[in-house]
Amino acid sequence: MDALLQELPVHQSLARVFAAVGQDAFWRALVDTLRLLVPLDNALVALMKAGQAPQLLIDFDSKGRADEQEELASYTAGMYLLDPFYQTASTGIADGLHSLASVAPDQFLHSEYYQSYFRSVVGEDELQFMINIESGVLGLSLGRSTAFDLAEQGRLLCVRDWVLAAMRRHVQLLPPQGTGTEPVAGDLATLLDRFDARLTTREVDTARLILQGFSSKAIAQQMGISPETVKVHRRNLYHKLNVTGHGELFALVLRPPTA
Repeated sequence: MDALLQELPVHQSLARVFAAVGQDAFWRALVDTLRLLVPLDNALVALMKAGQAPQLLIDFDSKGRADEQEELASYTAGMYLLDPFYQTASTGIADGLHSLASVAPDQFLHSEYYQSYFRSVVGEDELQFMINIESGVLGLSLGRSTAFDLAEQGRLLCVRDWVLAAMRRHVQLLPPQGTGTEPVAGDLATLLDRFDARLTTREVDTARLILQGFSSKAIAQQMGISPETVKVHRRNLYHKLNVTGHGELFALVLRPPTA
């Protein structure tokens, strides 16, 4: 009985979640309940589909940063192309609770995207509840400035099934409206084409994997070539684009276009 009484706020909050299914208050009630289980710095709901900029449906940022809207605009304008969750959703992912570590490339934490963008927008770590629906993959992102430990991930795994079921039922009763009006950046190959650098297909693939956070060894495995050949492609594309490294490549390709 004592344990149940200690968990009373969770049970009361859970009742509010179920009462709000199909209503505008649903996502707030769900995020507030999850915050009783693990501390969160931010939460965001997005609809992801291959070839389209994600639709950012709901955003909860407990820090209330003034530059938040600008950062989210940068995301939908092209930064999403380097998002491991978007990449995984685009290629196919099962319903469930997914961690950043399970979907990110091997050197993602050392990538320019993570260091200069992800950490300031999401934090150090991210978990997502994800479900496949007719219009794409719906993800509830949970971000934090410190890593989620195994005990915290375990608590969220304990509630995973009802969270996913509630998300699916909510979508059935109140589906996301429209097909998305966010500007589409295309893909990284399209962004690289605008420099008229005459990159080969292999060099474009190398650039894409570098920007996503893959190491030379992982790039070699992805492309079925040797690490030495990867180094040749890397050197050639840096020369053609007149950049000296990963950071300059990131700034060149993902910086907002000038008017």
